[in-house]
Amino acid sequence: MSGGSVQLRSYRIARRDGATIATACVLSGISLAEARLIEADDAKHPPPLEAFEPLIPAPTQAPHPKEDDMARPKKQEHVEEVRTPDYQLAVRIWRNDIKPALAKSGEYAQEQSTAYKAIKKSANIQPQAAKLAFKLDGMEESKRDDFLRSLNGLLKALNIFMPLDLVDAAEGKGTTTDSVVPMGQRPKPQLATVPKGPAGDQDLVDAADDLPHAAE
Repeated sequence: MSGGSVQLRSYRIARRDGATIATACVLSGISLAEARLIEADDAKHPPPLEAFEPLIPAPTQAPHPKEDDMARPKKQEHVEEVRTPDYQLAVRIWRNDIKPALAKSGEYAQEQSTAYKAIKKSANIQPQAAKLAFKLDGMEESKRDDFLRSLNGLLKALNIFMPLDLVDAAEGKGTTTDSVVPMGQRPKPQLATVPKGPAGDQDLVDAADDLPHAAE
């Protein structure tokens, strides 16, 4: 550069404004030995007017963000909410909901146990068999069919059949082994009968049958 560096220009500006060599050195940061060389050189070759203009450094520009950084959304800090335990609410739920439900279920279980004991003692039937039969009775028809099909296949695969002595004891006769699950046709649903109307209506029906086109 023709006008000199920033320090050199500062030194010359200070000297032009009347500062001593020592003061100009302090203001510009130039050493005293270097200042003496500048003074001698400027005396032989007077510097141009440009050398007395302050040199302003170009502002430092911030780097442009990359396209990837611009497209990428800023990460949001995840703030986890710290919830305080509500012990009083938990106690209220226990007393008002859970505890009464447990008491009712206990009473219900006691009633069931008493009933199955009566089935075993009075009806002479195993409670587990009764539970299975009652469960099948409460199933939907399609689900029950699938259950019985699976049960029948498993019993055959396990070679579990009704022994002859049990068949004889249950029905009084039997010459072959029988399946544990009884086989039979499900009763077909019966159509509802349409009640006859008054006598006058029936006469109209009979008269319509007598018409020539009735057979068609």
